[in-house]
Amino acid sequence: MDEMEQILKDLELIAGQRQQIYDHAYKVYTDAVNSMVSVLLPDERQVEQLLDGLLDFCGDNRFLELYKKVCRHVYALYPHLVTDYIQFYRSEHEE
Repeated sequence: MDEMEQILKDLELIAGQRQQIYDHAYKVYTDAVNSMVSVLLPDERQVEQLLDGLLDFCGDNRFLELYKKVCRHVYALYPHLVTDYIQFYRSEHEE
């Protein structure tokens, strides 16, 4: 096996590991989001922390849907926070 073949094989391995990480993170974040939306008055700091974490993964549409779900749930309570996080999303993930 030449060097280029080994590099390609290593990249395939990394890509597979990345997908496993994203799949696991999606499960964990889904549980966290469902817990958050079951609370009528979630703590602003906890909402902020959850949105911060989700923002890192929002290039994956599954996480974007979770992000939107949190934003919709807390908008009436924290409109300034949701507005800020929509801008954060746009600056990081939209061209």
